[in-house]
Amino acid sequence: MREIIILGESLIDFVSQNYSHELKSVSTFTRHAGGSPANIASNLIDFGINPYLITRVGNDPFGKFLIEEFKGKKINTSFVQIDSEHNTSIVFVSKSPDTPQFMPLRSADYFLEYDDRLWEILCTTEYFHISAWAISHNPVRTTVFRILKEAKSFNTRLCFDPNYRKVLWENKNNALDIIKQILKKTWLCKPSDDDAFHIFGKDTFENYISRFHRAGAKNVILTIGKDGALVSDGKTIKHLPSVAKEVIDSTGAGDGFWSGLYYSLLQGKDLFSAAETGGAVAAYRLKSIGSDESLPNIEVISEEFLALD
Repeated sequence: MREIIILGESLIDFVSQNYSHELKSVSTFTRHAGGSPANIASNLIDFGINPYLITRVGNDPFGKFLIEEFKGKKINTSFVQIDSEHNTSIVFVSKSPDTPQFMPLRSADYFLEYDDRLWEILCTTEYFHISAWAISHNPVRTTVFRILKEAKSFNTRLCFDPNYRKVLWENKNNALDIIKQILKKTWLCKPSDDDAFHIFGKDTFENYISRFHRAGAKNVILTIGKDGALVSDGKTIKHLPSVAKEVIDSTGAGDGFWSGLYYSLLQGKDLFSAAETGGAVAAYRLKSIGSDESLPNIEVISEEFLALD
């Protein structure tokens, strides 16, 4: 089995203790280890997959907490960088059964530097995962494009989470141009309907998929909340209904989807079957608060959410 590299932000999620549509009304938060790439890496460890996590945290109490969490979950920390000048990034999140409101206080995560040792793992890497967070600022954006240029020599497949929001970008005027540069190189793109709206404006689900394909993405999975997902390989679009039975908090559901997706792809499953597994893991995540709770064996999740009638 070839490797998977997950690059991007590790941070502290402060999730509101009570349900709220607006952070301004929240007074109490609970700390969680967060950041989509770190969440995906942790989930994959639970499934017996050992990804490489490339990330950067501050040399501060929260950074030390995250590194302890990584080690406790047996995540490979050899590519976790420690920044002595910038603080660990923090995000405040509202607990919500729908798309949560969030406020980022970013710092160390977008100072990620290139590591010469990457050559040692790029040659065996099947999938390279990034999100829009990792291309929203320099110098991390420069690091990402350098890795992509080198990964091309090894036929590594780029998987892109286009979770674009204006508030995250240092230069909001060139954001969509940079995203389109990434989409030209993308093997798999998994936007939510909210992501698609923020990138393209109001449109139909089918048109969103078409627009991601036209921008260059070979495969597209559009998640559409309680209605499940639309999966497209450029020739066929298949609707996968949601298998969620209970929705307590949506934080981490998207990362759960990616994790189940990668697990099945690494087992040799096709895109549509892998998306079903992704939907099952997302459904399991919806039952808990936050995104740092350990997941059970993938067979347990599949039995609960994908059992045949």
